[in-house]
Amino acid sequence: MNSKPKLSPSTRSSRDTDETTVGSVDALTKRRLDRQARELACLVVIAGSAIGDKIPLAADRLVIGRQSHADICFDDELVSRNHAEILVQKDGGAVIRDLGSRNGTYCNERRITQEVLKDGDLLRIGGSVLKYLGPDSAENVYVSVMADRARLDGLTGLCNRRTFQEYLDRIFFRCRNLGEPLSLIVADLDFFKRVNDEWGHLAGDYVLQEIAALLKNSFRPTDLFARYGGEELGLILPYTTAKEAAVVGERMRTSVAAHEFVFEGRRISVTISLGVAELADNVGTPDVLLARSDKALYAAKQQGRNRTVCFADSL
Repeated sequence: MNSKPKLSPSTRSSRDTDETTVGSVDALTKRRLDRQARELACLVVIAGSAIGDKIPLAADRLVIGRQSHADICFDDELVSRNHAEILVQKDGGAVIRDLGSRNGTYCNERRITQEVLKDGDLLRIGGSVLKYLGPDSAENVYVSVMADRARLDGLTGLCNRRTFQEYLDRIFFRCRNLGEPLSLIVADLDFFKRVNDEWGHLAGDYVLQEIAALLKNSFRPTDLFARYGGEELGLILPYTTAKEAAVVGERMRTSVAAHEFVFEGRRISVTISLGVAELADNVGTPDVLLARSDKALYAAKQQGRNRTVCFADSL
């Protein structure tokens, strides 16, 4: 009978040894609490159309309502235009206050006028249920990780297409209702198929990751940068005109063109083309704005690539 080969100490799993790493429970606890201290209190949607969304309570006051300019907006006929507000306290905790809504605000299935929120409280607003997680909640870290997995692209760490589309839908109507400018940039890697064909898909993945790392920290907190498609990137720029967005686009383009992409010791030449479109009176939906950006991107490709083109009716 063949006996199982014995593993040397260097190849044995730690599960197969009697050795235990010496550590400090206090140190482990401190690391966990330090991580939690960086987490804001938040609301997590656990039932309703936006299920899975995590909403950090990052302002002193957030209005919940059906209006597009509400800080937390629910497209739900059961939700009043200005339904409730969240007031964040100095200690990081929160109070919820009903704003005279028709269908009421509920905390743990009890209709309330005002309530100091406790970790784990369930709020019902219209057809949605939200769970409140305080700033010291052990669940906060877990929810943050799961929320990131739901909204981020696994390869690049940028926002994914679903997150991009949801944010565009919200900010489009908000900017239109408030009369604020909104611009959209769609960028595409030039000759990306050639990179995959000549260098392999691992090289293509490397290029996408490198571009994401190069650009993602160069935008404002209100902007949203996403991997919109395979090699297509999208940038939503609220409160930004097309002229201003074109400057941003050129900065992106020149940064990529000047960057040295080296894969397995060999340099890859990489450029991007960009299309810019701005919200206008004759742009009725987010899809129309996106289509205009795509049309401007196509024009950039037709004009020789490695350039930024703004949408014009003549395109």
